Amino acid sequence: MNSDELRAVLETAGLSPYQADAYVALLERGSGSASDIAAWSDVPQPRVYDVLRGLEDAGYVTTYDRDRLYARANDPDEALSGLRTAVERFEAAIEEVETRYREATVEGGGVSIVRRRRTVFEHARETVAGATAHLQVAATPEEFRRIDTDLREAFERGVQIQLSLHVPDDDGLDVSAFEGACTEVRHRELPGPFLLLADRQRACYATAAPQSDGYGVLVDDYTTAYVFHWYFLSRLWEVYDEVYTARSDEPPHSFVEITDCVRWLEPVLDGGATISGRVEGEFVGTGEPCTLAGEFVGVEYTGTTDDEPASLPELAGAARVCLETDDRTYTVGGRGAITEDVAVTRLVVERVESG
Repeated sequence: MNSDELRAVLETAGLSPYQADAYVALLERGSGSASDIAAWSDVPQPRVYDVLRGLEDAGYVTTYDRDRLYARANDPDEALSGLRTAVERFEAAIEEVETRYREATVEGGGVSIVRRRRTVFEHARETVAGATAHLQVAATPEEFRRIDTDLREAFERGVQIQLSLHVPDDDGLDVSAFEGACTEVRHRELPGPFLLLADRQRACYATAAPQSDGYGVLVDDYTTAYVFHWYFLSRLWEVYDEVYTARSDEPPHSFVEITDCVRWLEPVLDGGATISGRVEGEFVGTGEPCTLAGEFVGVEYTGTTDDEPASLPELAGAARVCLETDDRTYTVGGRGAITEDVAVTRLVVERVESG
């Protein structure tokens, strides 16, 4: 670094141009009188005394009087403490800029694009903590362990948790790890992205690791999350076998997805059973929260099939449950229902009486 570059850096650190010029001159010669320093630098003679006093106040030099004013450069360990502090601040600022650059870079409509998988998992933990009814998760065993504690807390709150677990070979799959953490687990051999959806509203997505050009997507928007929901069902859930379930064979049975409830109710109703329970959700017309109790008397969906339960494509267009209460029969649709009476958040089968 030449003298001009050094002076420029010292000015960046807070010295005035005259102070930087005088200090570099002293560094090159060790000490000198005020007149000498003015001659060695571009500092005007009338200004040199003020310049040296300013450098002394800042700790860069020491002045002393003999027949006239002299100055000498201080030991760098003392003189550069302020400069080192400035350097540390610059380094911290650089690190913060890099960190923020790697965080969310594109936002809009409730969707953010991020560059770091760690950011996705940080948001995933927050998303799990805020879930009230339903979590859908696609993960590897390592990814599952990263959010295991959070999932257990959600499960304890009554949140239903579906896990699509990617393991190349299920021979060593320990299903006991899912107890108290998941409602249902399905195993898939094919790899895929990390995906976590909460209450059909929020989604955290990260491309499969390792990928040099990987990225993540954070969603807080019903319409966009709905796309991830159907991706999860069709690509990561429906086509794989169940390896664990926490559901009991006896009531009560709780459902947060209308399609799951339709599949369970249809064969039982066809067998002549009387099924009673409740529906929690909101009235479609007003958005007012509601809890309705009564008898489940039928199911309806757009597809037709001779098979039971109905397949996902047959339930994809529209699916509803009919609940008969003391005053009337209500049609119950899933979250975001438009044509039904009630948009459901939870359906609970409390009692089944054989026909």
